[in-house]
Amino acid sequence: MRHWRRWATVVLALACLSDTSAEFKVADVQPKFVDQSLVLTGNLELGLNPKVEEALAKGIPLEVIIDVRLYRERRFLWDREIASWPLRRRIQFHALSGQYLISTSAPEAETGESLLTLQEALKQLGSLNDVKLALEEAATPDAPHAVDLRVSLDIEALPTPLRPVAYTSFTWHLNSGWTSWKVTP
Repeated sequence: MRHWRRWATVVLALACLSDTSAEFKVADVQPKFVDQSLVLTGNLELGLNPKVEEALAKGIPLEVIIDVRLYRERRFLWDREIASWPLRRRIQFHALSGQYLISTSAPEAETGESLLTLQEALKQLGSLNDVKLALEEAATPDAPHAVDLRVSLDIEALPTPLRPVAYTSFTWHLNSGWTSWKVTP
């Protein structure tokens, strides 16, 4: 009976570790204030594991959410949240053209482009090129501010039959976790 438990533990550990080589990471971000907005420039590293790549190759679109929170740092109290934005980006493989389609829902406009390789598409998907986020209230330039970012795969955007599999498998739980970046005035 003891041997059975050991083997079951080993098999379970291997099942949890397999296909989890993918990683989402906020690699580098330079937030700054420009006029009445926050501008983000940087890169997100979006690594897909074989199961997620296979689903994408079969035409299943993947949505990535980039959560952005702006805080005013305070010395003696908790930091004050000034604004937050969910940015949505989508990647889909178009079998007829053999290209990856990227669409970005930016606050000011929706953009799209097509790329030939998955590596190019993931690099473009994770590229933050002067993303401008409007502020409702003016930020005090002399006060220190920070931006928290997180990038994750949106399981709710997957097709309905795939969602139960995605919720119960670690393979689909791609999330960078929160990272914090100082805002330059």
